[in-house]
Amino acid sequence: MVDFRPFHGLRFDAAVAGDIGTCLAPPFDVIDAGEQAALHERSRYNVIRLELAHLRAGEPPDGERYSRAAATLADWQAAGVLVRDRAPAFYVYVQEFEDGGRRYTRRAVLGRLRLEPWEAGIVRPHEETMRAPKEDRLQLLRHLRTNISPVFATLRAGRALPAGDEPLFDVVTPDGGRHRLDAVRAPAAVEAVAATWRDEPAYILDGHHRYETALAYREECQAKATTWTGEEPENFVLAALTTADDPGLLLLPTHRLVRPPSMPADLPQRLERCFDIEDVTPKSYDGTALLRLLARLSAAGAAGTAFGALGLEEGRLHLLKLRDAAAVRSLMPARSQVWQSLDASVFEYAVLRNALGVEPDTPGVLEYPDDAQHALREVEAGRWPLAFLLNATRIDQMLAVADAGERMPAKSTYFYPKLATGLVLNPLD
Repeated sequence: MVDFRPFHGLRFDAAVAGDIGTCLAPPFDVIDAGEQAALHERSRYNVIRLELAHLRAGEPPDGERYSRAAATLADWQAAGVLVRDRAPAFYVYVQEFEDGGRRYTRRAVLGRLRLEPWEAGIVRPHEETMRAPKEDRLQLLRHLRTNISPVFATLRAGRALPAGDEPLFDVVTPDGGRHRLDAVRAPAAVEAVAATWRDEPAYILDGHHRYETALAYREECQAKATTWTGEEPENFVLAALTTADDPGLLLLPTHRLVRPPSMPADLPQRLERCFDIEDVTPKSYDGTALLRLLARLSAAGAAGTAFGALGLEEGRLHLLKLRDAAAVRSLMPARSQVWQSLDASVFEYAVLRNALGVEPDTPGVLEYPDDAQHALREVEAGRWPLAFLLNATRIDQMLAVADAGERMPAKSTYFYPKLATGLVLNPLD
């Protein structure tokens, strides 16, 4: 079913670019202004200059930064900073990282994935996308004609990923993450990798915006072409594929900061229609208060749906436990049971829409921090009036929603950490 192929990767040459670890970056959608500036300073060859070039003072958002990124890409290839592999390969990526004091290792294989329309069911999404990021990525793809950052996808459990037969680099980034890239070039090994993915669908884990952007770009190119065989490079997108039982496939929660246009004076009473609300503020409000709330939230989430709430009362912490699931389902569209039971779905319909009267796509009303401590600081500082802490979505829930042909609310999943950008690029030529 899945058409996954080797390709002639475009890679940093350490002899010219220097330490490749200084050339890597996270993908565009998790980089704030401070990190963007730091990445530009880290190396004159950091891939951020392609992925998310600086917006210059006075330059409109859709201004010249895409053209500058394209010029940088051309300059780097001319100078040998980026070099195209002469022989096609799959690229085995081993990523080591820490979370919560524990060390993880995650494996994926980078290749070219044939673009399939969602309705074919061959590549399956699980999450809604937003228009602005797709418009940005489409502009970048039009200018560079190169996939900079991979789509991240998975098969179900029970597939073995290959070992590489040619080491390429093994580097450490300033965040302590280790990134090793090996090539698979032997013909028999290449065929074995391609065959691994043919029998079942692939599920998008991260990169829905990049995948939909690639689909849109393919349609643009096909509309302009006089002939179309289906083998043109625009029919493929750079992808990193893993398996659902990979021990490093770590799903973390994404929380919600909320700034409603008008704060309901009776918000606690509105929430009590569906939730039991418990004040869990410790008598001695010390540095462990948030950790205690998170522990209670995790325990409550094992038995049902629960949220942590910051800002319902000044200086107080609350735990919300879903009491009336039927009442919440009555607020939701007709979807599968697994979709209706997602914490992100319950939050959107019971808390955001019903209790707060807010549509999720209203500009300026939502942010999605992955750090609960950051959410608490934002509320304590008065920059955001409310924060709601969520438990992480499970991988089995994600697969079930995708199999049902449905999509979770935006920011329902956060696979940590993001794959590095700059490991290998996929030129569309």
